[in-house]
Amino acid sequence: MYDNFLDLDIKRQDLPTVHVWPVPYQGTVSFGDGTKDGPEAIIKASYQIETHDSELMADISELCTFTTLPFQRPNVSGPGHLYTEMQEFLKNFDAARDFFLTLGGEHSISFPLVDFYARQYPDLAIIQIDAHPDLRQDFEGSPYSHACVMARINDIGLKSVPIGLRSCSRKESVFINNNPELILPVYAWDLPSPLETADKVKNFIGNRPIYISFDADGLDPSIMPGTGTPEPGGLNYSWVKDFWKALWPGPGLVGMDFCELAPQPGSQVSESTAVKCILKILTTYFSRLNK
Repeated sequence: MYDNFLDLDIKRQDLPTVHVWPVPYQGTVSFGDGTKDGPEAIIKASYQIETHDSELMADISELCTFTTLPFQRPNVSGPGHLYTEMQEFLKNFDAARDFFLTLGGEHSISFPLVDFYARQYPDLAIIQIDAHPDLRQDFEGSPYSHACVMARINDIGLKSVPIGLRSCSRKESVFINNNPELILPVYAWDLPSPLETADKVKNFIGNRPIYISFDADGLDPSIMPGTGTPEPGGLNYSWVKDFWKALWPGPGLVGMDFCELAPQPGSQVSESTAVKCILKILTTYFSRLNK
């Protein structure tokens, strides 16, 4: 039974706790499905990934402790009801203290988490790894669709930095261009170096705390084939890991999610890549937190 992220069940009171919350919801997927299987696949793959990062010379098991929560039961009534149910669950936690690593599921699961942290940190900023801006006001009849998650986040006035964009509707492109104070887009076809991008991000968000929302399709399909809406020309692993290394020391991280993984039968590439991306973020951040 794969029920503990990284197969780590040792709890240490002297380390920060990361709550791993699996939310296998896929109620509004618009192309390929399978995101409901993403959380379980990520947890299963995590058993095969080393906790020691030889590049950073740090071990995540010595930097934080993980508590894997029960799977959130999917709500078949739609993403609006899921949002309400996730809000109710989060009332048991303190946004000033509790760090969530939420595993989707489709991208619509991100908004309840962002809203949770924004109530504690009104100046919260979002770093979004994604091929799509997800800025539609509604999609297929729902304002809470996976294609609308960043529109709902922008509704509450939060700054965002979408990185890896390469597929935008005309309306989304116009909105981005007309709101430079709210959105700093980083397009995949004109990608600066990781260091240059990190400097731009820090200049844009200042001292705001950040939440990371990582959509699997932000990565190139050559390393992340398991996603419902793959787009060629995406981010590679080396660029992503170097970006986090350049970002910290820097803004504080309050929580994160990884969404839109749709595991492929007979392959473990996508879920293994997801775990490596998650670990690189957490190990980089926590290893430099006290330096």
